[in-house]
Amino acid sequence: MEVYREYSRAVYGLLKDGFTYESGGKALVFRGFTLPWAREEAVQEIFARAFRPAARLAYDGIRPYRNYLLTIARNHVLDLVRRQGREVLVAELPDGGQTPDLVSSADLDAKELQAHLEGFIAALEPFERALFEARFRSGQTIAQAAQALGVTRHRIKYTEARLQKRFFLRMKELGYFQGFAYGKGGLRKVTLLALLAGAA
Repeated sequence: MEVYREYSRAVYGLLKDGFTYESGGKALVFRGFTLPWAREEAVQEIFARAFRPAARLAYDGIRPYRNYLLTIARNHVLDLVRRQGREVLVAELPDGGQTPDLVSSADLDAKELQAHLEGFIAALEPFERALFEARFRSGQTIAQAAQALGVTRHRIKYTEARLQKRFFLRMKELGYFQGFAYGKGGLRKVTLLALLAGAA
């Protein structure tokens, strides 16, 4: 817990601001997650990786731990990119090295996905919409959302789980998530990747 408090801000910053890297001889840029709940999911996975026995043993105690943790974070993001099968999170840097302003097929797909997401939100009941805003756009914890909405944490968890399932099934009807079944691991990973692509 102390490690999380000490270094979580640096990890959040990396995931929000992005970073450049090389792949296949090309300079690429990860443009960062814009949705707070997408960043939250990624941060949880990064710290879970960092606390695994293999990762703890791999840390030599000489390098700054912050740098070691940020390396784990970068590797996690690049794993997401590879698993997606296309670079929806990255764009090639021009010769000048500045982040490009591109309109690609991935951008068009992202706009379509964002429109589906906004349509889903618009159809929610007032309490569900308020919960969505609190948890997924403002990045509030379950406890903070419960206090802000005047309900129990149990109700937040229950309603959030229902929203995730409804979103997953709705998007599957629209042709997304093909080959994936609704389930604990698949839901978290696939909805995260979809919302990364739809972040705007």
